[in-house]
Amino acid sequence: MKRPGFWREVGVALALSIVGAIAYPAMAAFVGSAASLRLIIAGLGIVYAVLLMRGVQARAGRMIAIAAWLALDIALFALDPALLLWLLAQTFAIWLLRCWCCYGSFVAALADGALCLFALAAAMVGAAHSHSLFLALWSYFLVQALFVLIPDTLRPRTAAALRFDQSSHDEDRFDQAHRSAEAAVRRLTAHP
Repeated sequence: MKRPGFWREVGVALALSIVGAIAYPAMAAFVGSAASLRLIIAGLGIVYAVLLMRGVQARAGRMIAIAAWLALDIALFALDPALLLWLLAQTFAIWLLRCWCCYGSFVAALADGALCLFALAAAMVGAAHSHSLFLALWSYFLVQALFVLIPDTLRPRTAAALRFDQSSHDEDRFDQAHRSAEAAVRRLTAHP
């Protein structure tokens, strides 16, 4: 998958935040504020998933991911848990989707999981302090945009790898010193 750029993700964050902030009061007049908030969360989640999967090559995988996301949304609507569980479920789905699309190592996936939790915390703090859906969504999706900075493979350096790197570096220094010494001896022997 070709990873999107940071500024593209910032644009997506801004667009989703504006759409959510505009759609919420319009929908709240018809279905109530609690239901409209849940619809906004589910709708923005599926739109974000579709935008994230634009670069995925496998068509079957995309269809399965969208079907799983829709099944999650249907289950959330049927069970109607607390709003925090809705947010956690959508964030977990985003994390799983990005793990499938973007990462080749466990450490990178863990870093993305931490980023997702931080995005959720930022959204909750933004909502608590500003009472603005726009700022809560903006905080959430702006932090989520930082996932493009996580390398697809983060591998911890093991002690054996460090020893190998150090020994090869030592050998290179030895070879260089050996060549310098041979050149000096040749210069000394060449001039009587």
